[in-house]
Amino acid sequence: MFESLFDKYPFFRKVPAILCMAIIFKLSSMTSADLENFPQVWDKLAHTCEYATLAGCFCMWWARGQWSIKPWLKVLIVMGLALAYGCTDEYHQLFVEGRSSDAMDLIADAVGGFIGGSVYWLIVKILNKYDPLDK
Repeated sequence: MFESLFDKYPFFRKVPAILCMAIIFKLSSMTSADLENFPQVWDKLAHTCEYATLAGCFCMWWARGQWSIKPWLKVLIVMGLALAYGCTDEYHQLFVEGRSSDAMDLIADAVGGFIGGSVYWLIVKILNKYDPLDK
């Protein structure tokens, strides 16, 4: 459905990733006081989910038909992009009151990036199998 829109206006492929990065930036701008009711145990799960979503948005940069060519490489690329943004997020948190940088967050970001890319690949594989004309 969106493939024809993306083909006509390629910039729209980038919009979901830009919006996702803006949301992550806003969340990482919250002070420790803003997050006091957020259970610490769920922090890594939140990072994993945020960066899985971001990786899925990065995956949209390629057309569905392009995912049949070296899909594992695309998964690694989106994982790397998510991890790179995670590094900037951790650096940004150094300047937010009551927040700090954590290497374990980066691991959660990388895992999320891998999960997001892999799930997108799986979905595209299924869609291409049942709807090959919409490549």
